[in-house]
Amino acid sequence: MRRYPYKNVKRRIARVSGVYAIETDMCPKSCIAFTGPFADLDQCPNCDTARYNTRGKAVQTFDTILLGPQIQALRRHPDRARAMRYFMERVRALLALRQQDGKLSEFDDIVCGDAILDAVRDEKIGDDDTILVMSMDGAQLYRNKTSDCWIVMWGLLNVDPKYRYKQRWLIPATFIRGKPKHVDSFLYPSLHHIAAINNAGGLHVYDASRRLTYQSILRILLALADGVAAVLFSGLVPHHGKFGCRLYCGTPGRHKPGGSHYYPALLKPDNYVMAGCDHADIDVTSVPKLNQTLYKERLAWLCASENATTFEYRRRESGITKPSILRGLEPWTPLGVPGMCPGDAMHEILNLADLFIGLLRGTIDRGASDSLDSWDWVVLTGEVWEKHGADVSACLRFIPSCHGRAPRNPAEKINSGYKAWEHLLYLFELGPGLFLGVIPMEYYRTYCKLVAGVRILYQKCISRKHIERAQKLLLEFIDDFERLFYQRRTDRLHFVRQSIHNLWHWAPETFRLGPSACYSQWTMERFIGLTTAYLRQHSTPYENLSRIGLERAQLNALDIMVPNLHLTADAIPHAPHGSIALSDNYRLLRALERHSRAMTEREFDALRAYLMTQDVDMPNDWDRKIQRWSRLYLPNGQVARSEWKEALRAPEKLRRARDVKLDLNGTLEFAEVRYYFELDVAGQDKALAMVCLCTRPDQELLELSSHTLWSCQHQGDDGLRVVEYNTIRAVVAMPHHSSMLPDAFRDHVFVAEMPGLEIAEMGWEEDDIEDEED
Repeated sequence: MRRYPYKNVKRRIARVSGVYAIETDMCPKSCIAFTGPFADLDQCPNCDTARYNTRGKAVQTFDTILLGPQIQALRRHPDRARAMRYFMERVRALLALRQQDGKLSEFDDIVCGDAILDAVRDEKIGDDDTILVMSMDGAQLYRNKTSDCWIVMWGLLNVDPKYRYKQRWLIPATFIRGKPKHVDSFLYPSLHHIAAINNAGGLHVYDASRRLTYQSILRILLALADGVAAVLFSGLVPHHGKFGCRLYCGTPGRHKPGGSHYYPALLKPDNYVMAGCDHADIDVTSVPKLNQTLYKERLAWLCASENATTFEYRRRESGITKPSILRGLEPWTPLGVPGMCPGDAMHEILNLADLFIGLLRGTIDRGASDSLDSWDWVVLTGEVWEKHGADVSACLRFIPSCHGRAPRNPAEKINSGYKAWEHLLYLFELGPGLFLGVIPMEYYRTYCKLVAGVRILYQKCISRKHIERAQKLLLEFIDDFERLFYQRRTDRLHFVRQSIHNLWHWAPETFRLGPSACYSQWTMERFIGLTTAYLRQHSTPYENLSRIGLERAQLNALDIMVPNLHLTADAIPHAPHGSIALSDNYRLLRALERHSRAMTEREFDALRAYLMTQDVDMPNDWDRKIQRWSRLYLPNGQVARSEWKEALRAPEKLRRARDVKLDLNGTLEFAEVRYYFELDVAGQDKALAMVCLCTRPDQELLELSSHTLWSCQHQGDDGLRVVEYNTIRAVVAMPHHSSMLPDAFRDHVFVAEMPGLEIAEMGWEEDDIEDEED
């Protein structure tokens, strides 16, 4: 077998895939890239550092992985080329449905957004166009030393969401060391590449599924970043500006006497006289929309500034700092700036968590005229904070591993690397059950409105009526928040952060762009994790990271061209050994009991009751023996386990996954699974589950918590029931309430569902895969 040197292999992979990186000079201190207006400079205009060394070579460079060759590779295999037609096929179907029914009743992807549908209807997007999402975020490569870098990637909207966020469809673009001061100069090579392609008539691609060649225009639909980086895309002022809304809704902020930081409070402070921002109360129900026309008018006004003084004044009064670099790509940005720069649901959770926990702990900034004694909401201090942290930590063994990383003890870890997902599970999955009885009731009611609204809008598939319900809840929360915490006090204006204002727009943005989960920065976080996991050369981490990104882009191209190579980590999984496929994408998974066993008397009674509902008589000579299965794969990707196997593990080593949500003829129930089994029912093999139903919820707590707290009890044998496999909809967590509640709650548990999945309608209508050894 012939052997090739490593460098020759890399050269051949680059030639076959067609994917290359280009190097561009940059300031050694990461101030600028020597592109565009800086291309001919010999030193950085910001720090005066020399561009070249004594030998005439650039001191520092960064890589840009060109997008065009990667897009061409995506259509070189028939299956991948067909997958790239999802966007237009789905949009055409939705446009026909919208024309027939007037409005869509369900939103499950970006393509459902009114803005996207209108762009296709108005022919701003063509059938053969490549639809892109640009995403940028900062990352720290090492926890304990300065290692900041910025990463830019492309996402493809042409493909179905079930593929879109997989590793092979994520396209690396740029890796920048340090904290750049002029980000546009680093984005310039990528965007110039797109402009050059489109100016030439489009990207020349071969579609293997249709066996034809055509020109594909590259259109950037969305530009995603966190709140800090978003203004670098949009050119708007930061969040503390007078018009700090990133959606440019035109709502002015208010600042404290002598301060320059504006806060988006809707209610005017008492005895507040402040020129330029002492406008009257703003009605919380009059939610303004994105105003693209106003943005263009004010941008022109800003650009016409005669001098620096005029510019600073117009900058403050317009809420714009500069023309966005993305405006240079018009008309290839169908939504335009700032409409293509939406809010980010992931960082919104982080910001809300920081605000809410800061208030409850009393650690948020406090003015000299504001006494901490008047903060009656401050309860998470001293012993209470320690007990609450222990309660959160105790939930670990009740949270299934499919729910992701369980939150650690916040009393110990909240200030040391608490992850975004931990904040999400802590405040919006576990919070209603753990804060009950800990924070004052009026504040608890308000908090639960926030939780209810966020849970709805975090789903990947949301009905119109649920979006409208979420809007109602979040508007009530905003109004309650300003009334309870801010209280029209000038010295508390800083309580009303931009994250509170963002809630105002969350539901309307779902109508405009589809569910926020479909365009949040969770995808970028995953991309960063996948890329940085391969870091090996720690002496040159940034160069190593760029090479990893290039290799990943080349392997992705090869993997798409020849899918059987399975070069990426997310290759199509195989069916586990010994599993049985059921209808609707359910699957019984091992372990399977080696020998049949007899049911207990109570289990047999539950089976007899089930058979009666099927009009089937129990055979007189049946020996009551069945073989137990331990697990069930669900269509949502979760695996529901059973008490049969989980009971064999030590509780401290277990993350319980046998508590499930059931849909029993339209009635919502929660239960613990004893085991699964197969049975011949009237000549038909059926997969069934032996479950123990929980009690119905405490109705008073359910209503008190805006239907976020389903508090109940396990019934054991008294709740035994046989159900069909497809009544099981999701795996849930069922931890215990706070240990600080009265003894009456000792045996109570509460339901906690994984964020992002379809959540249970807890009374809303009334309220208007690995193998397991045997």
